Amino acid sequence: MHKALIVVAVAVFASVHSIAPAFADQSQEYDFSVSASPALGSVTSQTLATTVDDLINESLQALTTATVADFNNIAHGFDVEVAIALAKSEVGTSRPTGWSAPGECIMSAQRWIRAGGGNWYGGTGTPVGNYANAIRLPASAALPGDIIQYEHLGSPDSWVTGVHTVLVTGVNPDGTLQIIQSNIPAGSGLVTEVKNFKPTPPAGFQAVVWRF
Repeated sequence: MHKALIVVAVAVFASVHSIAPAFADQSQEYDFSVSASPALGSVTSQTLATTVDDLINESLQALTTATVADFNNIAHGFDVEVAIALAKSEVGTSRPTGWSAPGECIMSAQRWIRAGGGNWYGGTGTPVGNYANAIRLPASAALPGDIIQYEHLGSPDSWVTGVHTVLVTGVNPDGTLQIIQSNIPAGSGLVTEVKNFKPTPPAGFQAVVWRF
């Protein structure tokens, strides 16, 4: 894509600045002066910049659209319906919390994904390393069955206050999400459902999507 844009930009630049094409028939004489072309004579540097910017913006927009479609076509490697069904059945229940305890947010998310046959095993046990068998996507690409992970920008592999994990169970028409999570409030081990969730990581954090 970038190569194509460069080619277009060079072609426009060459025409405006009277550069003869390398493949021109050398047996003929050409007048490439600005005055010889009324159409090009009215082109200013500002017009050229605007034209190139428009081409770049249109191409980037096309790339964005294609990329979103590509994200949607990345299939899950497990039974999403089974995972979501288990998560929904646990809403309103509580479990013990603490390191690797079943009530922690990420331990609950693992339990739900694994119930559907998801390969959520291995990794280094950090907020990033946990996802060794998953595909990392932007938060805007979230689909039912995906995991949203809040991770610290300065120390993404640390379990610092603010790290959180949720399971996406639906996408609403307005772009908000339906999610199920555990351990909110912190220390409660309570499984809750939010129908209009919008990722809002704390300051210094980012929300990323992981797809198993």
